[in-house]
Amino acid sequence: MKLIEATQFGGPEVLTVVERDTPSPGEGTLLVEVKAAGLNYADIMARSGFYPQVPKAPFALGFEIAGVVTDVGRGVKGFKEGDSVAAITLAGGGYATHAVIPAAMAIPLPKDFDHALAVALLVQALTAYILLDEAKVKEGDTVLIAAAGGGLGSIAVQLAKARGAKVIGLSSRSKFELVKHLGADHVADYEEAGWAATIKDTVGEKGIHVYLDSIGDLTTEAFPLLGQFAQWIIFGVRAGAHNPLPVEATFAMIEKNITLRGFNLEGSLQLVPQALTALFKAVAEGRLTLETTKYPLTEAVKIHQLFEARKTTGKVVLIP
Repeated sequence: MKLIEATQFGGPEVLTVVERDTPSPGEGTLLVEVKAAGLNYADIMARSGFYPQVPKAPFALGFEIAGVVTDVGRGVKGFKEGDSVAAITLAGGGYATHAVIPAAMAIPLPKDFDHALAVALLVQALTAYILLDEAKVKEGDTVLIAAAGGGLGSIAVQLAKARGAKVIGLSSRSKFELVKHLGADHVADYEEAGWAATIKDTVGEKGIHVYLDSIGDLTTEAFPLLGQFAQWIIFGVRAGAHNPLPVEATFAMIEKNITLRGFNLEGSLQLVPQALTALFKAVAEGRLTLETTKYPLTEAVKIHQLFEARKTTGKVVLIP
């Protein structure tokens, strides 16, 4: 088998293609021939040394896969060779031609379901769905979504609109048309100084109710636009955005009863079954469109560079 391994913590250049013996599944596990592996910001954090689940290097990257079962471990029931499955691989190892996963974590896929599409429904779609659900987004709310042209953001835009919210997307200018096509009512370029002023009229007097933030810049221009009882939820941090919360912002947070919190999908795993059911149904009924961009697994270095530079759109999928 082949896999992508980070030889040490650092930039994309630390990623290396490694050959290993194909493992056999142990008790309660499945051996899966990986047909698609998803790229998420968690991969960037892990590679850079900021992900707590990766204590040391070298390590295998990749936290979600979809593929075909090629061997079944002892004691496993409900799966057989040839079954199509998807899984979140909490321990990594998804960037590979084969992966051993606990049978309990395997998600059966409908026959002939696109593996790349299945991967798109895992970490990013689940995060988008659960974020909006936990924030209790409803009709009439105004939702601001960072990186709205990316894999997670593009799904969040559609799901928020389906809930009846007014959606404002933040993206690079090159992705404006895509974000509008997905349903955003307004789009702003967060790389341009003064972008918040361009959406002030769209936001209106009530302000933003929910800000889904994958940037993590606590000095963001979005802050003055947050309304009473707004929820600012950070689920990612971009390089170069490690700015502390200004002291004066603290008083505004108290005055407006603004909630600032973090989000990690692992903290809401109990909601995954219900969320997946809803997501699969939305895709099947054509209410949710998933854009996937496929790249060869061996080009992981290049793809990490593009991903970090925000030069990708939709869900980025690596194909072994």
